[in-house]
Amino acid sequence: MCGRFAANVDYQALERDFSATPGPSLPPASWNISPGQRIALIAQDMRGERHLNAALWNLLPPWAASPKLAYPTHNARVESALDKPTYAQAARSHRALIPASGYYEWSASHDPHYFSFPDGEPLLIGGLYSWWRADERSAWLLTGTILTTQAQGGAAEVHDRMPVLIDRNLADDWLDPEVDGERILPTAARAGLALSARLLHWQVAPLTGDGPQLTEGITLRL
Repeated sequence: MCGRFAANVDYQALERDFSATPGPSLPPASWNISPGQRIALIAQDMRGERHLNAALWNLLPPWAASPKLAYPTHNARVESALDKPTYAQAARSHRALIPASGYYEWSASHDPHYFSFPDGEPLLIGGLYSWWRADERSAWLLTGTILTTQAQGGAAEVHDRMPVLIDRNLADDWLDPEVDGERILPTAARAGLALSARLLHWQVAPLTGDGPQLTEGITLRL
């Protein structure tokens, strides 16, 4: 799973790199983002225009009667997203990139570890998005989820799941709603394994508050 991540990213660089139009009120930098909070995501509409918008980190399918579902939706398994009613529509044509500085996973002994690229390059995490509103008189709410896959390599030493990282060479197809999810999801998941193999990770202190100090490694005493 991926239940916490950090995002201290250059929005202007993302707008330029992906020719994305920024939306209002993008979330501020944070090193302790949890489900239910606002995250930034890049998505492409049916006209081919890309947008960088704030979204709720908990996907709500359009047919949900309430914003409070009986199950968590901040993560979706890439292996089954196309088959699950909650995620199927989004997996077929509503895919997103979720920029991050790094993410956290907890080991079996409940110790948090931080994962990031060694050069500080931002991660492009594969996600899904959905628009939801309570009724016809309500405003639309953009919501999203992070896709996960079976952990490999160093990530598997900490947890059995890890986020799907999107290769920049596949980003155009990933965002294109005309590209069917049946093809791009497994392709992107396989390509992401090489990116995940580049990640470094280290144990950090229990996450409390916010700030870059949360990603600092701790000295383990024997």
